Amino acid sequence: ILIINELDADQVLTDSAEFIELYDGGVGNTALDGKVVVFYNGSNDTSYAAFDLDGYSTDAQGYFVLCGNVANVANCDLDVSPDTDLIQNGQDAAALYEGDAADFPNGTVVTTVDLVDAIVYDTSDADDPGLLVLLNAGQPQVNENGGGSGTTHSNQRCPNGSGGARNTDTYIQDDPTPGTENCVV
Repeated sequence: ILIINELDADQVLTDSAEFIELYDGGVGNTALDGKVVVFYNGSNDTSYAAFDLDGYSTDAQGYFVLCGNVANVANCDLDVSPDTDLIQNGQDAAALYEGDAADFPNGTVVTTVDLVDAIVYDTSDADDPGLLVLLNAGQPQVNENGGGSGTTHSNQRCPNGSGGARNTDTYIQDDPTPGTENCVV
């Protein structure tokens, strides 16, 4: 099953190394046709960006990285715009759906229809009940500042690929590892 394995929304000063990593459990070369990544703004619980993944696949190790600036993110498979401030900080969410970007024009309300996986995250903000519906019951909103250094850490599943779809209880904060295994000791 395809999951959101890592997300980095906050860097020092201007956010210019943002990314979201998908992972297929290590199967590798999984086609992403018919999938879309959607970003939600917690201030109004509506979408602000959506990116089609048609024509892409995970790499041989099972990873796929969407980023804002390939010059600043290792192993980026899909470089999208904008180069800075792609992924919002605060009470926000990223979700993976079956569908197309056209299904999620800016301002689309949160939905669980055709939802594959999601992460609801923040940077030391209060929980957002309007976004938490994207997760399984009782799953936490993830704090990128939880490891004490949100501007240098990402939210990542540890162990790598753990937790299952729409579960966030295995996310930790550590140095970003786009396109590679999380939590390597």
